[in-house]
Amino acid sequence: MPSFRMHLPIGHLRQGVTPADVLREAADALSALHVVESKDVEAPLVAGRRIGRVVLRFGVEPSSTADEDAAARAALAAVVAHLEERVGTIAPASAVVLTRGHAGRFRPIPPSAAQGGVAGFELP
Repeated sequence: MPSFRMHLPIGHLRQGVTPADVLREAADALSALHVVESKDVEAPLVAGRRIGRVVLRFGVEPSSTADEDAAARAALAAVVAHLEERVGTIAPASAVVLTRGHAGRFRPIPPSAAQGGVAGFELP
């Protein structure tokens, strides 16, 4: 089963929402579409400051590489839309990353040329 990771930076949260809530909501939204393999909240150093982010690893049904990548892109868009509706913003948009696992390494998948949004990912 092809494996992907989405990295979603946590922007402004609604009052009373915690990063753990964001993780739970993201995993719930993704699990409606694909098998969630792992989930975590991280705070890496980006441009000199810590940015909280949710990282979800998930599998998609095997098909062609193009169709698998398209399914992962659609899942990313669905999770972002769900989070922005329920818990807060995903920002900065430039820090949204979608990667595909191959031979033990995860590499960014190229955005679809037909899609707009952040780095070619169709986001709300």
